[in-house]
Amino acid sequence: MKNIDEILRYFPSQIYTLLTNTILQNKGLEETLEEIRIRVERPILLKSRQADIVIEYKVNITEILQTLEKLCDNSIYAYKTQICEGFLTIKGGHRVGITGTAVQDGNKIINLKYITSLNFRIAREIIGCSNHLVREMIDTKNGTIYNTLIVSPPGKGKTTMLRDIIRNISNR
Repeated sequence: MKNIDEILRYFPSQIYTLLTNTILQNKGLEETLEEIRIRVERPILLKSRQADIVIEYKVNITEILQTLEKLCDNSIYAYKTQICEGFLTIKGGHRVGITGTAVQDGNKIINLKYITSLNFRIAREIIGCSNHLVREMIDTKNGTIYNTLIVSPPGKGKTTMLRDIIRNISNR
C-alpha cells in the first residue's frame, strides 16, 4: 500500500482506518482506485475502474476541515490562490478538488468558504501511452512541436497523457 499511503496520510485517523481496511479487503482496489470522495454528512465514495464502493460512514465538517488543514500543511491561507482555483496538487501529482461556497469580487473568486467536500484524484503514470501521439505532434522538418489541444471528458487521462508527452519530448 506504499503508493496509496501518500494520499491516505492526509485523512483523520478514523477515515484513514476505514479507507485502509476497505482497500485491504478489496483485492486489486489499490491498483484501480481513481478517486476518493469525502462529503459532509454523506458516505465515503471510492471510484475505481471496476466499480464504485460506498463506505457507510458519514463524514462530518470537522473531518473535512482537518483533512484540508493537513493538505495545506496547517496554513490554509498560504494555499488560498490554489483553493480559489478549486483544487490543490499534492505530492505524487495527485489532485484534490475542493467544493464550497465561492466568495467573489466581480467575476473573480477571492475565497472559498463553507468547504463541503474533497475529491482526491489519484495520479497514475502510464509510460508509453503517448507514443503514437508524440509522432504526430513533432514537426521534424523544422524541429518544433505543433500546437496541440488535448480534449476528453473528465477522468479519461488528459493529465496522464500530458505527463507522458512531456516525458517523451524530454527524452528525445
